[in-house]
Amino acid sequence: MGGKKIINDPVHGTIKISGVLLDIASSPELNRLSQIRQLGLAYLVFPVLHDLGHGPFSHTMEKVFHDRIGKDHMALTRDIITGESSDWSSEWLDPEERGPTIPEILEHHGLDPGEVASLVCQEGRPSNDSQDKLDVDGGQAYFGGPEYLFQIIHSALDADQLDFLLRDSHYTGVAYGIIDLDRIVNTITLHHGEMMVEKRGISALEGMLVARSLMYSSVYFHKTSRIAEGMLCRAGEHLTDSELETVWKMSDGEVLRFMMERGGKAGELAKRLRFRRLYKSAFRLDSEMLSGEDDDSGQMREFVRTLADERERRKMESELERRANAPPGAVLVDVPDPGLVLSEPRLKRTDINVLGERPEPLSAISSLARALQRRPPVPWCLMVSCQEEIREDVARAAEKVVWSVLSGS
Repeated sequence: MGGKKIINDPVHGTIKISGVLLDIASSPELNRLSQIRQLGLAYLVFPVLHDLGHGPFSHTMEKVFHDRIGKDHMALTRDIITGESSDWSSEWLDPEERGPTIPEILEHHGLDPGEVASLVCQEGRPSNDSQDKLDVDGGQAYFGGPEYLFQIIHSALDADQLDFLLRDSHYTGVAYGIIDLDRIVNTITLHHGEMMVEKRGISALEGMLVARSLMYSSVYFHKTSRIAEGMLCRAGEHLTDSELETVWKMSDGEVLRFMMERGGKAGELAKRLRFRRLYKSAFRLDSEMLSGEDDDSGQMREFVRTLADERERRKMESELERRANAPPGAVLVDVPDPGLVLSEPRLKRTDINVLGERPEPLSAISSLARALQRRPPVPWCLMVSCQEEIREDVARAAEKVVWSVLSGS
């Protein structure tokens, strides 16, 4: 342990790390993340501590794992930080090669793994017992409590979000995620222990919220990406609970190879992903169709809400396969909102306080922030995809099923 390291990051430039950051960056748990793609199949991320519990392809299979095992990536992250999870690296590394675990690294630097886990995993605000750790010379010691520690990790303006918007924009080659990071950082201030933004930073904040909204609608929920993710999720549903737990500790390449060698439906879908033989979109229902106040919109909202249940989704997939004379597993139904609750709770949050003469929420000052709260995060609320050769048949079947909801038949 000890020393320092210079990282040349393609987004933020030169970054110097030392101490606990360097020791954590050298751990097997964190280095596993260098082989996990946050955008499914788009690019490699530079990981941070709260990502430790991510499985292969980041959030893609999280709902499957949560439904079957009862844990999401935050619960898994807590287990790793506190040492409650099994040491997955021991299968390949002996103790000397492996080095210290995450809780051992934290304790070596005088940090309580339990407190770190609570902060990282959104289990409550830091207590005032940490007051003595604040920088007196930096003018922090008079604050009522370090609320900003929580906000840096979990808020509408957290460090992860500021990073992934720029990083994802860089690696995907789109301009939607470009934000004025310098302006945002230079207008952040502390007020009674809470992180706020000065009024002169409002335009930069609005730009960040627009970038976030556009990246979700145009990149993260691009129809082809969602189809690929849906295929991987269905492959995961064909694994046993024990296999799922094993898969969660793998890298992206390892999980596809594992599924292909396993065979069956999981192997077939993994092979399609490996060689980009993806399903095609056959039918989509626009989110705008749910926004009306008329009876038709109400019926459609209830229909889509019903499909959020896995059993109802499977029933619809089977019905579409029956009508299109398609084999089992040839049709996928995707309703994105349930997954958002687990993977991205910040998506529509604009609860950033702006400090002028007194603190005010951004949404009370900015009409743009209020408008973005109403904007659907995904341009479609229901998508049906299938094997390309049955696309037309499935499209006709989906139209009949969906529009029958409106007619009440």
